[in-house]
Amino acid sequence: MSAVWATKWSRLSFAQLSSSHQFRRATCRSLRALVPTFRRCFEDLVRGFNRLRSTEFHRNIYAGVGEIQRTVFTTEANSTLGGDVGEGLIAFCADHHEVPLPEDHRFPMTKYRATRMLLEGDIQLRDILETRPAPLPSYDDVCLVHDEGYVQRFSSGQLTAKEQRAIGFPWSVELVRRSFASTGGTVAAMHTVMQGQRKVAANIAGGTHHAFAGHGEGFCVFNDIAVASAICLRDYPAKCNSQTPILVVDLDVHQGNGTSKLFENDDRVITFDMHGAGNYPWKTKMKSNYDIGFPDGTKDEEYLAKLADWLPHLIELHDPSLIFFQAGVDALKEDSFGRLAMTRQGLLKRNNMVYSACMERNLPLVITMGGGYSRPIDASIEAHADVYRSAALRYGALKVNTRQTTK
Repeated sequence: MSAVWATKWSRLSFAQLSSSHQFRRATCRSLRALVPTFRRCFEDLVRGFNRLRSTEFHRNIYAGVGEIQRTVFTTEANSTLGGDVGEGLIAFCADHHEVPLPEDHRFPMTKYRATRMLLEGDIQLRDILETRPAPLPSYDDVCLVHDEGYVQRFSSGQLTAKEQRAIGFPWSVELVRRSFASTGGTVAAMHTVMQGQRKVAANIAGGTHHAFAGHGEGFCVFNDIAVASAICLRDYPAKCNSQTPILVVDLDVHQGNGTSKLFENDDRVITFDMHGAGNYPWKTKMKSNYDIGFPDGTKDEEYLAKLADWLPHLIELHDPSLIFFQAGVDALKEDSFGRLAMTRQGLLKRNNMVYSACMERNLPLVITMGGGYSRPIDASIEAHADVYRSAALRYGALKVNTRQTTK
């Protein structure tokens, strides 16, 4: 308010001021002029609070864990499995981060722990399967693939309601921790095989192939295969490059649209995707390097014949240095979302086709879990466990046979 304005109105009593129409109008004009200032101050305060909240959150989430370092896996190598490189399967898991979901939520979050416990209780896997808690990837490593703004907003609970609905989970601190850990398990498995500690390593989680650079969808927050691939290209360029690329073999019933989009212009990563042609994602399907779509009701014989034709051809053509196997089991006929008609035995044959192709050519392999939504969930859990059990048995037997041959 100007000095003239103040002098003019200072001569009047409070009663006169309060009843003066001119005074009220002048006061309203002055207050309206201050609104933008108040708004900017409030927005600055909110931004500062969110930065503090996010910084504090990340300080807590990484406390005592630290960034993934390649040396971590060297120091832990062969701690349980007898010291022979390539013996059995190391499987990372993220189910120690429990995510609270509504009772009627359609996603079967309990399947991760149930699968791990089924495997750990299998006596035939005692010496050839080791489970480890998944370490957390660094914030910067996740941002190799994902927009920093998206990672920041998700981590601090600032996604819009629409963005959160697209992901399919309500936001919680536990969801953030698990999403980072689920990604970290695939990164850890990648380092394990790229350093030669095993020929196969796995994540009893992950396969979150619907996550894009700047948003998540379809129960996928971060794209673990994409993050692990980007780190691999950075850390092992002599092995993984356009001449000897990474091959993503995505056999989940839903197309891995996020993975395909993220690497659509990168010839160092080849995406091969076999999925239900009439299934989700209906509106956001992307173009993989190779897409094989199956009609509803496809059974074992047709599916396995197509995989038997394509897989050796792809390996011969591209000479990959690393294979990621997205081993979703939602092609199972009992699956609620799958719409194909494969049997458990058919999926087991599918798994073994991938393992045989890698073993014959001595290719490093990383396995991720992917989808599985049968109701009740038991059928999916058994099929998920088959993925890891058969890998442990195949690769464990390979090393045992090698030792016997060299004696």
